[in-house]
Amino acid sequence: MNKPEHSRRTFLKETVATSIGLAMTPALLEGETKAPNPHSSTEAASQEWRNKQPDMAYRMYGNSGMMLSEIVQGTALWKDESYVKAFEVGYERGVNFIDTSPAYEQGEAEKLVGAYLKHSGNRDKLFVSNKISFYDEYLQRLSNDILKGLPSEKQESLRKRARDLIAERGILKPGHHFRYWDKQEEKIEATYIRYLVTQEYGGLKKWKSDIKKRMRELVDNSLKATETDHFDLLYCPHGEAMPEMLEDENIREVLEELKEKGLIRFAALSMHNDVDGILAKAIDLGFYDGAMFAYNIGNHAALDRLIYQANKKGMGIVAMKVARIISMEDTPQWRIDKLNTAIQKDMSIHAKAYLWALQNPNISCCISDMVTPEMVLDNTSVAGLKVDIPHI
Repeated sequence: MNKPEHSRRTFLKETVATSIGLAMTPALLEGETKAPNPHSSTEAASQEWRNKQPDMAYRMYGNSGMMLSEIVQGTALWKDESYVKAFEVGYERGVNFIDTSPAYEQGEAEKLVGAYLKHSGNRDKLFVSNKISFYDEYLQRLSNDILKGLPSEKQESLRKRARDLIAERGILKPGHHFRYWDKQEEKIEATYIRYLVTQEYGGLKKWKSDIKKRMRELVDNSLKATETDHFDLLYCPHGEAMPEMLEDENIREVLEELKEKGLIRFAALSMHNDVDGILAKAIDLGFYDGAMFAYNIGNHAALDRLIYQANKKGMGIVAMKVARIISMEDTPQWRIDKLNTAIQKDMSIHAKAYLWALQNPNISCCISDMVTPEMVLDNTSVAGLKVDIPHI
């Protein structure tokens, strides 16, 4: 029998007691109340603290033991030293997790992170994550080579089948799909075409040794660029767009190999598209330690129960695109109105977005591309705060 619908407020209150995440709350302003303090799982690892500061709140990442600051640093926009200066303010505030990727600013972000870790001596005081960003691109190139060699009518047939499958699943349906950047939909169609090509021509088996070799090379390159001998968390795939692509056995084999060699500690995946479908698949596969994905006031309805299930299985959850949903040029007014109704406090709309997301006790942290000291102070100001969100 299906259970009746719950409001987000009711559902999140029900999940607090069984959440795996563990929150440490700082001193609060007069009139504020504390954030949810969920009980940790008995199966969770012992707490591992880094850069613990009194003005920050922390939660455990799944069953890893890593106590992450509620707001963590993204580096997608890092171009020069000025961005590092902003992060130094975050570090002073207790931010203890920094995420990067070889795809960010054509590799410049990785180099800036590496230079910071080397010169600051803070590597052991931070959790550092990276991504095998070009795993997808490598597979895309391999499948494109096959596609280009096919007759034009066969190529068009595959493209049509991909579009039909996307439509059948409702991947681009308003309310399910949210556009965070231009040409985002092209990634989805390309992924579905790649899937059909690999299914029909057996590419993943044929390319197995080449795929694994390339994945290892990409990780080695990132370790060198970031001046570290290991990553606390590694994402693969990065930006996945189709649940079935997670079934590639190369992903699990390489991630397990990297763990055994001590090159990574935990493995995760990330996605912006079809988030609920891909998260459900990751939960079902059972070998991921965590996930990072778009989670915000626009798409949460399809995700809250899945996030709860992932958390129960020991997966850490990093919420991204939390504020992006309300800060784009074409953002509809209803999203802003909805957030202002949910968070009735005198703070910036961006701070409200992060505060809203952190009311979900099953979220480990929110990632933010904080590029100025002012952004850092604004976003981290919500750490540890609790609000009673009305049903809207």
